[in-house]
Amino acid sequence: MLAAMLAIAMLAGCGHTKSADESAEAPTPNPVMLVTAAKAQTQSMANDLRLLGKTVAARHVIIRAPTPGRVLGVNLRSGDKVHKGQVVAHIVNREIEAAQAGLAVARKIDPHDADQLTASVGRYNHSAGIPVVAPESGVVSQPPVTAGQMVADMDPLIDLIDPANLYIEASVPLSELSLLRPGMPALLTTPIRPGAQIPARIVAVMPTFDANSSTSSVRLDFAGSERIDAAGEPVEVRVETSHSSDATVIPIAALFQDPGADQYHVFVIGQDGKLRRTPVKLGLRDAARAQVTAGVKPGDQVVTSGGYALSDGLQVRVAEARQ
Repeated sequence: MLAAMLAIAMLAGCGHTKSADESAEAPTPNPVMLVTAAKAQTQSMANDLRLLGKTVAARHVIIRAPTPGRVLGVNLRSGDKVHKGQVVAHIVNREIEAAQAGLAVARKIDPHDADQLTASVGRYNHSAGIPVVAPESGVVSQPPVTAGQMVADMDPLIDLIDPANLYIEASVPLSELSLLRPGMPALLTTPIRPGAQIPARIVAVMPTFDANSSTSSVRLDFAGSERIDAAGEPVEVRVETSHSSDATVIPIAALFQDPGADQYHVFVIGQDGKLRRTPVKLGLRDAARAQVTAGVKPGDQVVTSGGYALSDGLQVRVAEARQ
């Protein structure tokens, strides 16, 4: 009886030891990382080059003083239109002013002879001054002289420009000059007309280089009826340098740069939920998207979070997008 009880106890002990061994040898489950992801899509993409420039008048008409004297009757401001033959001011000759000043003194000294002197001065100066006539039509560019200002012979009074002869000159970094060529369309924006997009076209790459800023210049003409009428106005020029209507596009957040190299890779999520580190070749890029020309096809799901904690073969689970 005692022997039977000892045998039962030994069998029970042996069975408990085996269960512990089996528990210790059970495999540890692989970790699953929670990530965000996006699918590669076919979209239209373009690369834009943005340049700073200004409007330039191809031709100026400077109206000058026909004689030394005082300017009277000028009431023009920058932006005003002037027509050919229009009287824009009068110049009172200095000799007339001197005679009138002497006449005032003569009236005080000898009132009897002052009438005869007044008649003489009146015959000599029978008008408000020498008229200044615009030789051509145009728009006032620079602020003109003010009424009452003294000028010398041939001093500039008013600077006129023809808005039809305005063009745009923009600076281009030398590293991007090869992207531009005559005939390329462009869009202009300017702070003087918020929200407006004015069509233009590159007509020439200027043969000038600035060694200090490492830039060159391009000339653009207005390409439609919408124009800027003022010279020297700042503009931003946007030129589309390349375009693809069916680019394979992924978010910029999905790109990872290889250390010490100008190469990139992404992590594609396989059907089994594991990552596949995939080298890619890039094409067009903007602030939020990148075109992939090799390595990823439309519909592939690429990881957009996790950074350098990601690795090839890692099991992941895609977080549901928040509504």
